[in-house]
Amino acid sequence: MEESPPSTVIERLKGLDPKYLGGVFALVVLLLFVFQNTDDTQVEFLWFDITMPLFLLLLLTCVLVWIVVLLVQRVNRKRRSS
Repeated sequence: MEESPPSTVIERLKGLDPKYLGGVFALVVLLLFVFQNTDDTQVEFLWFDITMPLFLLLLLTCVLVWIVVLLVQRVNRKRRSS
């Protein structure tokens, strides 16, 4: 049985889809932006009045947007399949 030689890191990177590298780059930039904003901020939403660190607010907003995008994609897939 013939064994293939172990692939190098460069060969693995060449095989990656560019959208994954773009996603990793965007995530790093987002995290740098979020963690540079550590001051407290006041949030007023409807009847809530909360003081929280700005980075936490940014992270929560990103997570909520991510969930909404996933739900919209799921609805669109169901609509296309039927």
